[in-house]
Amino acid sequence: MRTLDLYIFRQLVAVTFLGVLSLTLLLLLGQLFKELHALLVESGAPPGIVIDFVLQVIPFSLTFSVPWGFLTAVLLVYGRLAADNELTSMRMAGLSLWRLSAPAIVMAILLSGLCYYINIEIAPRGKNAMSEIAVKAAMDNPRNLLHSGQAVTKLDRVRLYIERREGDRLFGLHIYPTEDEGSRGNASLGAMHARTADIGEFDRNSRQLLLNLHDTTIEHRSGEWTDLPIVREMPMRIHIPLHNHRKMKPNRFTNAEIEETLAHLDRIRSLTPETCSSVQAAAISTPSFPCARMLVQETVHEINRLTATLTPVNELAFRTEGAQRVSFACACLVFSLIGVPLAITARRRDSTTGFALGILVAALYFIALVFCELSRKIPGATPYIVLWLPNILCIAFAIWQHRKALYRG
Repeated sequence: MRTLDLYIFRQLVAVTFLGVLSLTLLLLLGQLFKELHALLVESGAPPGIVIDFVLQVIPFSLTFSVPWGFLTAVLLVYGRLAADNELTSMRMAGLSLWRLSAPAIVMAILLSGLCYYINIEIAPRGKNAMSEIAVKAAMDNPRNLLHSGQAVTKLDRVRLYIERREGDRLFGLHIYPTEDEGSRGNASLGAMHARTADIGEFDRNSRQLLLNLHDTTIEHRSGEWTDLPIVREMPMRIHIPLHNHRKMKPNRFTNAEIEETLAHLDRIRSLTPETCSSVQAAAISTPSFPCARMLVQETVHEINRLTATLTPVNELAFRTEGAQRVSFACACLVFSLIGVPLAITARRRDSTTGFALGILVAALYFIALVFCELSRKIPGATPYIVLWLPNILCIAFAIWQHRKALYRG
């Protein structure tokens, strides 16, 4: 029996490796075609950053290529055994179909464990690193942030809009301060509109980009909007931040980081605005503790940031992300149960039937998982049930297929 199991297991390992490799390269090419233009042309990224991007895409692609590659291996290996009547000989030797599926099930359990580790650790870090690489490429060469007809939002406390760019000269530059800029006491100044502007030097130490504005109109908020006289020439330095805040998306957080974020959210919620106001008033009246006011302001800022980013829908996505990752990691086990009975439906004259049907079932499985993602927008316990629904339906389908295949050779 061990010889038979090893015979099937070795074939599964070889075909799975080739399938995962092929699908990973295919997904990698898709990501490159999607992001390569933005990295090389728009952000002016050097080849080293592109290589880093490729290395981060590969782990993320494994979340899809491992289950699908394993299903392909099961269909091909067991389909060949059925077509060569080897399965018929094994069945005549007294082995049940479930017993013949044991090598695939054991390998599926191992791959499910691998997929789970990828889902909770490697893929989130890779997804976040992919975003940071794109930002880093733009931040290292801020000249490439300025494009015709685009809004530039990656700057510090300002937002730019450029009508047209020719070389280092900008035509129709519009500069809008963000809320943080207005909150620093310069709230009377509004937007600035320059007829033309020249891109100057970038100081990497202070991370400031120099813009020389020409024929600039400054809007002034004094009652109604009014325009100040046109300034013929004026320099302006814009700070280019090195890091942006991580986007609050659960697929960019590991399980440990998700738990830490939710725990931090629960602690923050215990601080009401009234409590912060009273503590801030006490801090102002206590000169011996001058930094208390700053600490309270930072706390209020953190409360406002989390409240704005972690909406009830987004918070529900964070709380159900763990269940979604476990459910998705079970895809290999589900495919092992489905693939074996579908594979033996193949015959010498119609060897593609089981393979095509298996790929169709896998495609429907992944589509169902995508639609189940939408259930996380519904409050309550429903998402936890719906996230497991594709696995439950596929296992029921697999059991039905096993019963139908009892007398097939």
